[in-house]
Amino acid sequence: MRPESNEFKIARLMEVRSETGDTSTYLFILEAETEFLFEPGQFNMLGLPGLEEAPFSMSSLAEPGNNLFSHTIRHVGNVTNHISRLKPGDRLLLRGPFGRGWPVDNLKGQDILVVAGGIGLAPLRPLLLHCLGNREELDRFILIYGARTPDDMIFRHDLLSWQDSGFMKTIFCVDRLENGHGTSLHIREGLVTSFLGELDLDPLRTRTYVCGPEIMMRFVARTLLRDGHARNRIYVTMERRMRCGTAHCGHCQIGPKFVCQDGPVFEYGDIARFSDVLL
Repeated sequence: MRPESNEFKIARLMEVRSETGDTSTYLFILEAETEFLFEPGQFNMLGLPGLEEAPFSMSSLAEPGNNLFSHTIRHVGNVTNHISRLKPGDRLLLRGPFGRGWPVDNLKGQDILVVAGGIGLAPLRPLLLHCLGNREELDRFILIYGARTPDDMIFRHDLLSWQDSGFMKTIFCVDRLENGHGTSLHIREGLVTSFLGELDLDPLRTRTYVCGPEIMMRFVARTLLRDGHARNRIYVTMERRMRCGTAHCGHCQIGPKFVCQDGPVFEYGDIARFSDVLL
């Protein structure tokens, strides 16, 4: 965590892009600073005067010398509904970045499997962009992304670009596929776990990164464990109500762990052992 993470900053909204009927991506610029660095998987606390804060993972990749960053937000609560009313030029308060991100060191020669469900693709997007920027170091690079319907899929432009690029293998799936779904994406019917068996992964050289509903992460991880993958080579990101971001308030505690400080990204074996998770 950077020393200044807990200080309030002011961010100005630059652009809003609709993803689905209830989800949008917000591009912000950090005022008064020329650079905003963060790791894939870290999060910010966002708020407006008179409102509580809420945590949101980055959905963009940090670039040296750049103070732009994105959050992809589903409008489901008080803070998110207020953010949904912001217009370009409006400002909000920010604290961050917080937490431990996705491990991206020592990827050379590794097979990388990324499994996402619904809006869980948002915290994984920076990891995917990082891997694409270092594609020559990786061996196999695979994305499995599932949603309830094609209309619930976010980052459609990215998905189409990744599908057609040849830089990664993509599997897009939905719970139920209707005829004439009106998309150029190659979408299959089934749960994300349905497609793990066809990948022929080598457990000794595969790193897996998973984000989605806890029950989805549970079945993905347990399927991989059954196939010989090690617990410390599977990474998950946890969502809990985080208020302080500094492990002081206790709202995000899981056993002895604090999601805001020890996570939100954990090795599967390090977090699944606690009874208050569904992993």
